Amino acid sequence: MDTIGERIKYARKKNNLTITALSKLTGLSVGNLSDLENNKSMPSSNALIKLKNALNVSIDWLLTGQQIEYVKEEEEKYLSREEFESISEKDKIIFKAFETLPEERKRDIEGYIKVSLNTTDLEEFIKKEKKV
Repeated sequence: MDTIGERIKYARKKNNLTITALSKLTGLSVGNLSDLENNKSMPSSNALIKLKNALNVSIDWLLTGQQIEYVKEEEEKYLSREEFESISEKDKIIFKAFETLPEERKRDIEGYIKVSLNTTDLEEFIKKEKKV
């Protein structure tokens, strides 16, 4: 797979998606997707993000065909779609409220969580919890 178009088509088929289904998932038109798969056009940054999410691949892979290791490690910090969907509605509201806070208040809350969990490194704490 030498081109972005070939990788998009490969990932679409691997996910058992038709172009129409991928269009519905991404909001990109069928014609646009067809042009991308046939290398008639290049995806915009916005389209890359939509394709990444819908096809469950990295932007690095879409662009180069290679998965860069640090990206995998960085992505492990975040919840997967399945993990997020399993969170209670109350917790989702808390996450959304947290996003609206100024950075100083976010740091205060992070400090409170660290004290409550008796840790200085939340990322290490979460990694240990996932292994258990």
